[in-house]
Amino acid sequence: MAAGELTESVGRAPIEPVRRAVLGCGLLLLVLALATCRGGSDVSFFVLVKSSNWAQDSDGQLTLLNYHFFSEIFIQPGGRIVSAVLRPQQPPGAPLQFEDRGETWYVEGGHFDSLQELDAAYPNGSFAFDIEMSEGRLRHVSLRLEGPDGRTDLPAPIRISLIQQGVEVSPLQIDPSLDLQVRWSEYSNGVADPRDIVDDMIFVVIADCQGERLFHTGLPFQGEYLTFRASEVVVGAGTLAPGQPYSAFVEFPHVVDSRILAGVPGFTSYATATYLDLRTTGPASDAACPEVAPPMDTGQTDRMPSTRP
Repeated sequence: MAAGELTESVGRAPIEPVRRAVLGCGLLLLVLALATCRGGSDVSFFVLVKSSNWAQDSDGQLTLLNYHFFSEIFIQPGGRIVSAVLRPQQPPGAPLQFEDRGETWYVEGGHFDSLQELDAAYPNGSFAFDIEMSEGRLRHVSLRLEGPDGRTDLPAPIRISLIQQGVEVSPLQIDPSLDLQVRWSEYSNGVADPRDIVDDMIFVVIADCQGERLFHTGLPFQGEYLTFRASEVVVGAGTLAPGQPYSAFVEFPHVVDSRILAGVPGFTSYATATYLDLRTTGPASDAACPEVAPPMDTGQTDRMPSTRP
């Protein structure tokens, strides 16, 4: 009997620590999972971009506006960021503080007249994000911004074409009662993301003369969005009002690096955008437009002061 009890106690002795260890691991995993969910509840995604920006006139001619360096953190509805810093790592550089712009936090790196000036100010390499959120923090999230052979691999300039009833139309003679097909030139370096996080994107945006966006093809991680595989998009009849000026752009963000940490996706990209002014036919339905429409974003420097470091 004593021997049996000894054997039972010896046999049970290792079980309790193991059970406690398993329970401890389970609780730890639960805590980590909750932390991941909380971390992802504030930020939708973040991005670092080098870009080239172009203006297209009514005859289809392209004019370079600038080369641009910026970073942006997109906030979830109800989310909150406490602070955020971008640090160039290799080669090292001065930290860049994000500023609160409402729905996003933003780093303005400046506009440049040449790619050489842009690359001299912000050499290709790796960059680290530190983002403190209301319930969590992303520390030293490193992403690479460097193309093949270390070069800046911007997509080729984009030429926009507008089609109605199978015929190319002037951007200043759009019939608002008809569907409008927006087409673009070839995406010179569009590819799928080898990490299966976010494929190269296409953004098509149209805004009215007050800057209100009426048409947008969507952002990644927030629903459906266009990828490099698309060649056109249709703006439905009636989306635009008669006799009105509009602003539009088509942008190709080419993904360089991407990752997801604590449920928050981030990526770097080389992007190219082309801006185009539109006008619809028919009697004007609203005479309250400003002489010059507001810029669609921080790349449209023909409608805003150029920002240089």
